[in-house]
Amino acid sequence: MLYLFQRLLLFIFVLWGVSATVFLALHLAPGSPAQLLLGPFATPEALQRLTVELGLDQPAIVQYFKWLGQALSGDLGTSISIKQSVSSVLYERLTNSMILAVPSFFVATLLGITAGLLSGLYRRGWVDHSANTIMFIALALPVFWLGLLLILFFGLQLGWFPTSGMHTPGGSGGWMDVAHHLVLPVVALSLAPAAVIAQITRSTLLNEVKQDYVRTSVAKGLSYRKAIIRHALRNTWIPVVTTLGLEINYVIGGAVLVENVFNWPGIGQLLVQSAISRDYPVVLGASLLLSAIFVAVNFAVEASYAAIDPRLKGNNA
Repeated sequence: MLYLFQRLLLFIFVLWGVSATVFLALHLAPGSPAQLLLGPFATPEALQRLTVELGLDQPAIVQYFKWLGQALSGDLGTSISIKQSVSSVLYERLTNSMILAVPSFFVATLLGITAGLLSGLYRRGWVDHSANTIMFIALALPVFWLGLLLILFFGLQLGWFPTSGMHTPGGSGGWMDVAHHLVLPVVALSLAPAAVIAQITRSTLLNEVKQDYVRTSVAKGLSYRKAIIRHALRNTWIPVVTTLGLEINYVIGGAVLVENVFNWPGIGQLLVQSAISRDYPVVLGASLLLSAIFVAVNFAVEASYAAIDPRLKGNNA
């Protein structure tokens, strides 16, 4: 119970810290939303009138606590630029982001664990060397640059996949169309986390196969491969699950870049566009939502340790 209370306090503190930091950064940046909305030729009177209408004439500390009070009551405000409820906009964009993030994480997990296991089972062989080379390249490529390379080669050169958006203009808008648009963004977003998962899986597995219980299993007649799969593999799950939790956050955070490269209408693209237009309510709401997801994922990973290894149950009491 104490553990849950401590996690809850940490969750609240992190969200408050994120909101205060983002709010301060937005107000320290040059320019104003009123100027961006009305354009460079707006009269001083029009700028002053819109500034008062948006409540931006008040001191920053007053604006922050006014917004915080509304947020605590469940109201994240109204978007300055698109004049819609922030909550409804975030829900729509988050749904689109999850359509991209979930397959990306699934592909990264499947590729990473498979490559790590094969490298561990056939270490120092051609499979291990090939997997290590691919992992090194995947980690070295920035995600936005990889996305541009995929667009250039598979989208523009070969014409196999669409390079922008979530649906084909004038198309049916069905799941097949969405899946076709997903291919390149998912590849761009999943390769780097797959490489990290593969490295952790491989190194953890190689450390476990050196333990006495593996040698004992082999001495009793169990084949080396079966000893790894039945015994060593079970003890690799704690570091692998920890890595999976970190890579979930990477996928969600990396989606900010990938969504802008591929013009995917998700929360990452919304966050960048809102920051450029100085749409304070949307930037604050999106930052809070992403931070809440990050903290929730970390909490879920910690909670899963006891289920994976019953010896750790007492540590979370």
